Amino acid sequence: MRARLYVLCYGLFEIGSADVAVIADGLSRLHPKRRAMVIRKAQEVITSTNHPDLRESSPEEKAAFFERTKSTPCPNLSDTGDCMIYDSRPLVCRTFGLPIRNAKKYIGDICDLNFNDATAKEKQDAAWDLQWEDAVSGDDEYTIPEAIVLAARLRGWTS
Repeated sequence: MRARLYVLCYGLFEIGSADVAVIADGLSRLHPKRRAMVIRKAQEVITSTNHPDLRESSPEEKAAFFERTKSTPCPNLSDTGDCMIYDSRPLVCRTFGLPIRNAKKYIGDICDLNFNDATAKEKQDAAWDLQWEDAVSGDDEYTIPEAIVLAARLRGWTS
């Protein structure tokens, strides 16, 4: 577990279905009581935010949902702000904060907490290429709370 009190840990956003297995792996390594707490928090987020089915939502409905949940903490955050599944976090969490580029076109920094002392060349060399990401289609979109609840159901951790 490592402390990660960054912007990305707050607010719901889309992840791909491949991350469900990654999250399930991380949850499987937690103590059963801690895992149950994370699952409960995810279920509470889904209920309290009136979480829509992203796969059935229009772009406008998604945008409105993400706007109203922009301060919702990730269910994987402990009370001290540690990511409890840090080694098994979704791809977007792993790459957040890296400078980004699109093929050879450098786009820039996303997070001003990283690379403060880096040269322009070091930032460009470290940049995450958006072309490395698989496009997430409408039937492949989840939020982290949804992925947690789905993983829990698939692994038999909830009824």
